[in-house]
Amino acid sequence: MKILSKLIAILALVSLSQVCLAVDPVENKPEMKMAHPMAKMDEAKMMEHLKMKQEQMLKMHDLSNKILAETDPAKQQTLKDQQLELMKTEHMQMMSMHHSKMMNMGK
Repeated sequence: MKILSKLIAILALVSLSQVCLAVDPVENKPEMKMAHPMAKMDEAKMMEHLKMKQEQMLKMHDLSNKILAETDPAKQQTLKDQQLELMKTEHMQMMSMHHSKMMNMGK
């Protein structure tokens, strides 16, 4: 019986410590520095970037909806190819920006 009561006490303490860690306020944690390029952008540039990203997202969602609604397999494949091309273009832009930033860091 003593072992059972000790086991219950240990489990209660472990559970309580887990709850305390989960409830720890954010302000007590060390501040994280943003190494992301968006952190250095001014408000106008950031909004311009976000609007461009929003347009790309809307195009992707529009194509997704058209793909799902299309019943003709050939037309559906054409829409998928368009969406894939858009994804490729966006990916290449991101890689180009990443590559140029990496090259600038080496200087």
